[in-house]
Amino acid sequence: MGLWGGELMKKIVEEKRPPKDLMRSVRTVCAAVDSYRDQLIDILRALIRFPSVNPVFSDSVGSAEQECQNFIADFLRNLNWNVELWEPDPKDLNRKYLGMPGYVPGRTFEGRPNLLAKAPVKGAGRSILLAGHVDVVGANDSGWTCPPFEARVQDGRVYGRGAVDMKGGLAAMLGAIGALRWAEIAPPGEIWFASVVDEEAGGMGTLALADKIKGEGIKIDGAIVGEPTNLTVAPLSRGILWGELLVKGRSGHIEVEHPHWNEGGAVDAIEKALRLIAELEYLNKEWARSPRKKHRLLPRPCRIEVAKIEGGHSPTSFADACKVILNIQYLPSERDRTGGGGNVRHEIEDYVNKVAQMDPWLQKHPPEIKWLLDADSYEINPDHPLVVTCIDALQAISLDPVVRGVETHVDAGCLKNVAGVPVVILGPGEMRLAHQINESLSISDYLNCVKAYATIILFWLSEYTQK
Repeated sequence: MGLWGGELMKKIVEEKRPPKDLMRSVRTVCAAVDSYRDQLIDILRALIRFPSVNPVFSDSVGSAEQECQNFIADFLRNLNWNVELWEPDPKDLNRKYLGMPGYVPGRTFEGRPNLLAKAPVKGAGRSILLAGHVDVVGANDSGWTCPPFEARVQDGRVYGRGAVDMKGGLAAMLGAIGALRWAEIAPPGEIWFASVVDEEAGGMGTLALADKIKGEGIKIDGAIVGEPTNLTVAPLSRGILWGELLVKGRSGHIEVEHPHWNEGGAVDAIEKALRLIAELEYLNKEWARSPRKKHRLLPRPCRIEVAKIEGGHSPTSFADACKVILNIQYLPSERDRTGGGGNVRHEIEDYVNKVAQMDPWLQKHPPEIKWLLDADSYEINPDHPLVVTCIDALQAISLDPVVRGVETHVDAGCLKNVAGVPVVILGPGEMRLAHQINESLSISDYLNCVKAYATIILFWLSEYTQK
């Protein structure tokens, strides 16, 4: 049995055998997955073919988020599910959540609906929610071996933008729902499904979903968020801050000698920005040694990454300004009172100000930090019943369970912090392939995930796991 931190798995997994009738249902639904293999691959390819690019990306080809949601709605309605599509209300979310993680000012949702659906059978037992996002990052044909929204099948993989992040997870969830129907199995309890927009730009779609669950008093006992984890069981995800660091200089002809800046000479904003970047890398080294930046379920400490640099306006002039876009990671243990990354924001601000004091120009012209995004972190105890159920379900279908955290942000925090829903992050595909050219998903991993989701549903809703 694999594990990140082996003692933990031994601690939380009990030696117990599921009832024979439950295992019979598992074998039946897994056989249905094998029998309907081609149809399940078609679901994945159909989702990829919708260019549901989040509109914030400059290389957007025109978002088909609504068309993708309509496809999912039709799929579920054909199974007699009750489906609701709605466009989140930014003004209402502003009133309730301004300044909190998940809320992003200026976001609009015209033609960008969320979807929440419920299975037709209502049970008296537990409930489970399968959730994911339909939006993807931008893509164009440049560098791809096939068009990014063609969903080509080649060498046992499906290629396309979103194959990993996260049309694969969404398709596997729909496939698990379909497989239960094809196997004529109706688990006790309630099964819910949600697909949201705007995850790739802050998570406001999931904030709207969590607000709806809370406001309507919907009882959700546990949720699976299908982000790519390579089928590892993740009870933890990092929080992410996006910051824009503005460094000011003074323009001047780049090819001539200048007097000191006190006498009106030019100051290269790019050179000053590079000094700050070097100091931030020194801070990264300090973080690498600090226990507060590490977690036993993550392979490396939190880091500050430079994601983008913009500076200069002419090849013959020194830059009068340079913008540096930062991606800053934080842990659940570092959350502020709102559940966000306020403590880490202050840490970065204090550090940048301290560095600026060591440079005469920056001392008089201090860098400015504009915070663009706070995507919250998430954690539940690894011995939570939902985590244990996922481990048991993977073992039941002969997969080797691994418990570890997700290094990125995912939309789990809002569901827990706003709606009180415990979440496990589990999905097909390797996160490192997300957002890349030639993004692709292994078909065998995808089909294993379909079986895993169906088995998790059966286990979580059964009386066996509720004793």
